[in-house]
Amino acid sequence: MVTDVTIRVTDLDEMYVDARDRLHGTVDRGVDEAYALLGETPGPTDQTTAAAQAGEAADPTGDSSGGHVGDSGSPSPTGPVVPARDCSPTLAPVDPDADGAARCLAETLDRWSAEGVMGVGQQVNISSDAWAEPLEELAPQQVAVVGFDLAELVDAAGHGKDWSLDLATLVADGAVLTASWHAPNPWTGGGSFDTTGQGSLDQLLDEKSDAGRKFWKSWGKVLDQLALLQDQNAGVLVRPLHEAGGSWFWWGRPDPATYRAVWTRMQEKAAEAGVHNLLWAYGAALKDWEGVDDPVSLVPERVDLVGLDTYDCETPHPGCGTAGPDELAQDRIDLTGYAELAAVGPRVALTEVGPHYSEDGSWDPAVISSSLAGIGQSAAYAMLWFDDSGGLKQLSSLRGGRAWLESCPGGLCRQ
Repeated sequence: MVTDVTIRVTDLDEMYVDARDRLHGTVDRGVDEAYALLGETPGPTDQTTAAAQAGEAADPTGDSSGGHVGDSGSPSPTGPVVPARDCSPTLAPVDPDADGAARCLAETLDRWSAEGVMGVGQQVNISSDAWAEPLEELAPQQVAVVGFDLAELVDAAGHGKDWSLDLATLVADGAVLTASWHAPNPWTGGGSFDTTGQGSLDQLLDEKSDAGRKFWKSWGKVLDQLALLQDQNAGVLVRPLHEAGGSWFWWGRPDPATYRAVWTRMQEKAAEAGVHNLLWAYGAALKDWEGVDDPVSLVPERVDLVGLDTYDCETPHPGCGTAGPDELAQDRIDLTGYAELAAVGPRVALTEVGPHYSEDGSWDPAVISSSLAGIGQSAAYAMLWFDDSGGLKQLSSLRGGRAWLESCPGGLCRQ
């Protein structure tokens, strides 16, 4: 089983890649090649950095001067960068002890809903010094939501890069932060796409088990990073263990009751650590993807938002089923199951959306708005991924990206 395959490295400098490969013997290849070695086909989901998930690799460059938002990548010595406010969301956070940052985040989402607007989101690779490039390339336009991955944030911290001030600065400028968690495999130390242990999620509830100890240690490192954002008065919408209905992650296809129990324990651990700047989001895999369980069956007991991850294949590929070139050429968003999720969640979003296997970036994100309108639904936000081995995805790389963003003042699209 291949457990240490590094993907999406185009935004890392050559010294980083060469040194990491010498130290860890990894081979840089795409997700598709890794699955080919396994004789499997990946689900049409986002790509991620396996080395970041495993907490491995050392940055020999020591260069923190790349294209990030802040100047130093270090905490502010003068106090929180986000001013404290007294906020009153329409829907209270599920954390009864939610702090002002979490309440203000909830208030923002509720205000967008009341105003009939949807936030445009852009995911970034926070483990890279150049993580802000997908945002900077859109200037002077700005997105309303910025996404990052918590495993990558932990990895960056392990390299001496603290981006908490930079992320908090985005919040101070009006952005909403949301974070996925491609958790490292607690059985092998590999990445999230290493499916060893799949079906054994119950072992995580035994904190004395080897897998349980490793999983909760990883979650503790995540909470340490979220606490730094709490120190800056920055709220985060966290989306851990997403797309659980599919089979491509080690936590995939779980027993629903066990999955919910693990989720509840993550929330309890956050409270025990005094981390209360969080809203909690469940991101479901599209029901139409092959082998995906009913998304609604896995909705945790306490969530602030539910969402759907859905991608539009652009070119023929094993991960795209049997669709032909003519069908693939049509920009479309499959929203099967979205209304059902919206019916059981307090808020709903397109937690990941965009093209998959796009070679030329011809996909027009305006189809997101028209597709939602076509089924009479709205979304708190729509999050586009960044360019990776699965093709061109970020707004600045899509031919219709800038025009769509310009039609949404302040990164907010009318619904």
